[in-house]
Amino acid sequence: MINKITYRFPFSQYPAVRICLLLITGILIGHLVSVNIYLPVALFILTATLSALLERANKSWFSIHITHLTTILFFLTISLFGWSRYSLETGSEPSLTVQLIKSASWETAVFEGKAIATSSSSSGKKRADVLIKKTLLLAGPVSSESYKARVLLQDSAFFSAGDTVRFLGTIIPVSEKRNPYQFNYQSYLRSRGIEIQVRMDSLVASSQNTSKITWTRWRTRALEIVDRNFDEQTAGIAKALLLGYKQDLEGESRQAFARAGLSHIMAVSGLHVGFIVAPFWFLIPIFWNRKYGRQIGFVSLILILWLYAGLTGFSASVLRASITVIFLTWGKLFYKLPNSINLTAGAAIFLLILDPTQLFDIGFQLSFSAVIIILLILPVIQKALPYWLRVRWYAAPIMVVIVSIVVQFGLYPLQVFYFGEVSLISPLANALFVPLLGLLVPFGLVGIIVGGFLPSMGIFISYPVLMFLKSMNLFVITSSELHWAWMEISMPSMLIFPFWIALIFFITSWRVSKLKWKLLAITLFIGCVVLTENILYKLSSEELKVTIFDVGQGDAALVQTPNGKTIVIDTGTWSPTNNSGRSILLPHFKETGITRLDAVILSHPHADHIGGILDLIEGIPIGAIYNSGYKYGSSLYKNYISLAESKGITVSSLKTGDTLDIDPSVLFLVLGPEEMSFSNDPNQHSVVLNMIYGESRFLFTGDAGEAQEERLVENYGDLLDVDFLKVGHHGSRTSSAIPFLNIVTPKISVVSLAERNRFKHPHPEAIQKIQQTGTELYFTSRDKALVFTSGGKSILRETWE
Repeated sequence: MINKITYRFPFSQYPAVRICLLLITGILIGHLVSVNIYLPVALFILTATLSALLERANKSWFSIHITHLTTILFFLTISLFGWSRYSLETGSEPSLTVQLIKSASWETAVFEGKAIATSSSSSGKKRADVLIKKTLLLAGPVSSESYKARVLLQDSAFFSAGDTVRFLGTIIPVSEKRNPYQFNYQSYLRSRGIEIQVRMDSLVASSQNTSKITWTRWRTRALEIVDRNFDEQTAGIAKALLLGYKQDLEGESRQAFARAGLSHIMAVSGLHVGFIVAPFWFLIPIFWNRKYGRQIGFVSLILILWLYAGLTGFSASVLRASITVIFLTWGKLFYKLPNSINLTAGAAIFLLILDPTQLFDIGFQLSFSAVIIILLILPVIQKALPYWLRVRWYAAPIMVVIVSIVVQFGLYPLQVFYFGEVSLISPLANALFVPLLGLLVPFGLVGIIVGGFLPSMGIFISYPVLMFLKSMNLFVITSSELHWAWMEISMPSMLIFPFWIALIFFITSWRVSKLKWKLLAITLFIGCVVLTENILYKLSSEELKVTIFDVGQGDAALVQTPNGKTIVIDTGTWSPTNNSGRSILLPHFKETGITRLDAVILSHPHADHIGGILDLIEGIPIGAIYNSGYKYGSSLYKNYISLAESKGITVSSLKTGDTLDIDPSVLFLVLGPEEMSFSNDPNQHSVVLNMIYGESRFLFTGDAGEAQEERLVENYGDLLDVDFLKVGHHGSRTSSAIPFLNIVTPKISVVSLAERNRFKHPHPEAIQKIQQTGTELYFTSRDKALVFTSGGKSILRETWE
């Protein structure tokens, strides 16, 4: 009999990879399963003890069964350690003092502390993280317990990181995740150890800390030198590129770099650490053949990385990259675990033990995934390239393009999942600029160092970097305006992750014929499952979906019809620094794969209903805009009419009796406003929309008041009997009259409003009248965004949190 030879994967060569995967498994269990923090700790201690006892017993009475059991317990112990470490890191409750201060929302207090870092929001508002050392609640006691707080600064207030400050402030609740797919600001601050947010009302005192030299002062000084060495156009880019300070980059600039495929050079990380370490590798070999030369070189490397990390504010990305480089260098210099994949996994283990929550950090996932993908795929491609190509002068830029394509390909699922965009011009951009960065980044840092002593010389040294940044910025702006240079993509299925992993391993095993066909079969199988899932979803997608967004004191809703049509009813609020279109609606469309709006219906021209329309017109194709026809004098109203016209979007006025031909499965009846004018109040001329799908009826009333409700009752009577009511005018006293509610009799009612608003909505009298109908009553201020679906029979609420 001939024994069939099969391929066996060399697991023993990758011990760190196995441990890392087991540790990640435990952290994921801790993230998904909520239990008492002492349970995983107890289980970890139990399994570790049993594993040690069995290992000791196996030395005296060897048994293959005990060996297998010990191995299983060892694997289980590592996973339980990951679970325990994550639970201990995240399971502790805030101190009683912090809980007391959080409960005093909207109260005023005096705070004293030390500024840790300053930054700017995407809207340009200044903010600071402050280590509060003393808190005086005006209506309560004094606390000397230290805690970190996010402070929202006044435009006139200015202080730097490291300064001691005393200020009067209002305690502001940290906003929760209020809408599906919205950035979770509360979780983000919590990951930085911040539970308290304060709005600075007045800066009482501020003093610089001149008692000792600190990293903060060095970093502040470095930023000042960059401002001097570069012009207004390039200073913000230079700060991000050299020091990891991205606060001076506007949102549009960041998006432009992302669409050009160069955003990674703006995030100081592994690429920059590689540029810093590169000169080191040219100098250290001089010492390698001398006594203790390797040790001196290794310590020098650590010192260089530590100094650079301090200059960049000890950012998490630089620390990750530095630790990874230290592990790799240690392995190469001292012949310990020379396998780069093992060493990379070892660096990940070290970082996850220090802080297991890093596993859920985008930077951690992208950086380690990129390194592993390069280590897996690049050797296969290099071996496939002909020798004559590898020795040519143009081999280096070609390899830069290849590495860019490999990383872009490998990180595709993560890029789509987190950003919804993929750059198509990235390989060209990286080939043009990344090779030069290896020279210019160290050059720029030398310019900063020299500029601290000889300002003119620092400017002279930085001049080549200045010219390089000007040309790169011009390329980025130009390419970001080319529609073919990037594309928006939505995540088809979460199964795309295992499919992509199988595909990467299939490419990696290309030269191992006994393994690659198995991996190809697995890849094709998962791919078929993904396609089948999408087909079944499209075949079964006969639901109407209505999302009522939480936009504060305003209205915005999204209707998704069974045939894939999308309609927005009102676009939320507007302020000089932000609006609902930019912060809520467009991100939601991007995450859900909505690339076109078939219609936007604006109930009336007040800013709390049309606040996001300008950004929608600029940010997504729109089939048509419908409004009430009420002429309004606000600049916002005039601007959106003008902008729509310039974009070729039809703006039509709706009147009672109109119907909208958007989806044949859904009937859109316009019940208001009437053609004649009844009032000078735009609210009383709101678009009222009756949406009928099967036996499910929805009524959207804008800000219609009692006068318009009375006319609706007179004109339409029982046609107003619906299942779902978007309550008029945010639950004000002037809406929701009893005769109107007696005919509407909704099963579900939704009031869209902010928890704190100057109108004191909702009015108790209006709420009492609505509750008397026996309806299920929801408030966006309390219940956040609300999602409802209907298959044509009944309307059901979906949970999204």
